[in-house]
Amino acid sequence: MYPLISIWTILPGKEAEAIAALKAVALKVQAEEPNTLAYLVHTPDFTQYNLPIPPAGQVVFFEIYKDHDAFLYHLNGPAFTGFVKQYGDLFLNSNGAPYLTVEVMTLQSGFIRPGTV
Repeated sequence: MYPLISIWTILPGKEAEAIAALKAVALKVQAEEPNTLAYLVHTPDFTQYNLPIPPAGQVVFFEIYKDHDAFLYHLNGPAFTGFVKQYGDLFLNSNGAPYLTVEVMTLQSGFIRPGTV
């Protein structure tokens, strides 16, 4: 298993378009990448108490891949590369690509209940 967290930033004024694109890419990943075991896209809920207060425009991806090769397929595959090509300009950029952070995780404990997402 290859879990990770990635954080992106939507540019101000681009929120609605970016959220629609994120929903579409998640469906595409689900349909086309069977070795992507979980692909969850979150934005902060500013109606709730958060500490620290997350930045506006933050997008947090929680992803689990079967293995490193499945992650590389996602990274270089048509769903993700097409998404970046078409919608990358909706996000904070660095050198022409979305600026992001990636943190590869090691599962210690926990679960995801089937049918809850």
